Amino acid sequence: MDDEALLIAVANTAHFGEDELADGRAVRQWWRGLGGAGASRPAKAEAVAVLRDLRGVIRALALRNNGIDATVDAAALDRFAVRPDFGGGVPGLRAEHRGDLARDIGAAAVLALLRASARPSWARLKACRGEDCRWVFLDGSRNSSRRWCDMAACGNRAKSMAFRRRQGSTPDA
Repeated sequence: MDDEALLIAVANTAHFGEDELADGRAVRQWWRGLGGAGASRPAKAEAVAVLRDLRGVIRALALRNNGIDATVDAAALDRFAVRPDFGGGVPGLRAEHRGDLARDIGAAAVLALLRASARPSWARLKACRGEDCRWVFLDGSRNSSRRWCDMAACGNRAKSMAFRRRQGSTPDA
């Protein structure tokens, strides 16, 4: 899985009332569904909580890339104890305490965040402007002007609400 795909997968784990990082069992099931390695390892509650915080950091950075002023809780990254790893031929990061699935996923996501944010394409990792959505996506438009995850749903809803405001009417509830 490439860096952007991992960041998107982590960021989009809580939508439509279901949190795929709710607990260790849910993390394992979500990771297994992605085809991730090591899905048989346990994920401890405290590591899962830190992984959820990392999800918030990724989403906030993606919102910033879409022009929305979002607060980034950089302290969430401080809770990830990672160490340099030179064992695989390519330098990387690993969780300080190996063997916990949530910590290992988090270490991989932090490394993906560092690599992706150093690329010119970083600004294309965005979160939907829809206040009730915030789905993270990769903007593939030619001029990097995409604002919503889906123009037919979130974009249309936002434009309809703006039209109603301009017309002085309120949306039907």
